[in-house]
Amino acid sequence: MDSQKSRQTIENLRKIHEESLILNPTENIPFCSDVNLDFLEGMYISEEMRNENSKVIFAGRGNLNELYDFWCKYMNAKAVTFKPHSGLDAHISVFMSLGQIGEKVLLLPEEAGGHFSTHQILSRLGFDVRSFMIDKEQYKVDILRSIELIENWKPDYIFVDRSEGLYYEDFSWLKEISCIKIFDASQYLTNIMAKDYDNPFDMGFDIILTSLHKNYPGSQKAAVFFRQKDELWEQVMKGLNIYISNIHPKDVCSLLLNLPSDSNLKKYSQKMLSTTRLLEEILVKNHLPVVRRNFNNTWTQHLWLQPENKERAYQFFRLLEDLHILTNYRLLPYGLGYGLRLGTAAAVRQGLEEKSVPALAEVISKAYYANAIDDMLRKTAYTTISKIKKV
Repeated sequence: MDSQKSRQTIENLRKIHEESLILNPTENIPFCSDVNLDFLEGMYISEEMRNENSKVIFAGRGNLNELYDFWCKYMNAKAVTFKPHSGLDAHISVFMSLGQIGEKVLLLPEEAGGHFSTHQILSRLGFDVRSFMIDKEQYKVDILRSIELIENWKPDYIFVDRSEGLYYEDFSWLKEISCIKIFDASQYLTNIMAKDYDNPFDMGFDIILTSLHKNYPGSQKAAVFFRQKDELWEQVMKGLNIYISNIHPKDVCSLLLNLPSDSNLKKYSQKMLSTTRLLEEILVKNHLPVVRRNFNNTWTQHLWLQPENKERAYQFFRLLEDLHILTNYRLLPYGLGYGLRLGTAAAVRQGLEEKSVPALAEVISKAYYANAIDDMLRKTAYTTISKIKKV
């Protein structure tokens, strides 16, 4: 009976997925191939060569890191590991490998789009954590005030961990700062790989952490890229070998098999950004409560809607959900309050193109002003989503 109930729950999830457009920036549809990797489930496969001095070796296995060169090339990295199982797992294990209790970490705060868990994680690990100074009017880091803080406080680490933001900021002003600098690319990975965004290594960062299932359409894994294969790399890898026992080789092999060509990745990156911009421009034209930005800056695929109050935001979120348009309801950064977060990364993978954006924007606009769903709106939403997904 429990099995039957589980099957029904899973089937319900499948039906919702098939009928819906994913219009948030932190979920995605993985690249996949027809190669069956099920035989890798539950196996232990090392990333590195092992010998008689290794503590444990499993027979009948090779090592995987000889296959990592293409990923390193995309990111202009000297080394990469796919050991972490998620973005926050990477945060915890890397900082446990690097730091000592009492060392100082300068962090992008939640108020400026930083991940809401990171400050708590680093504090629990025993670090002394302070935040970048921010410019709430421009939705960016306040560079001058942050430099003053850095010069006076002298952090051991700088961690730019942004899970939310309208702009991809230039942090090259950190180049001359003498400390270990770490960047989380989870929300920007595709655009960095496609060279639509500047590489954080070119801004002076030493390590890039990233999940592989948000902006990039991969397995639910994480990666750690290293600018140099040096003592810092050795220190982190030594720690990761202690804190993470299994790399989940099926997911890693899926990432290796399904790495797209340069041209396909470029098309995906640019379509993600162009559909976001067009959607925002039409919603602004339709007088929806868009948090507007300056497109002369480097923009992201994140789009924010800020209804007049929390209740209205939540109601609109649920209304779109009922139309099978799946967004995020969340507390927006920079003191904006509650609103909706939209993004097109998964929608593009589902079939969204520039030509279909006006119809999608029209459904969203009608839903906002009607504040209710009638049969006509429901039918229009169904037709629009079906055309996008080419069902």
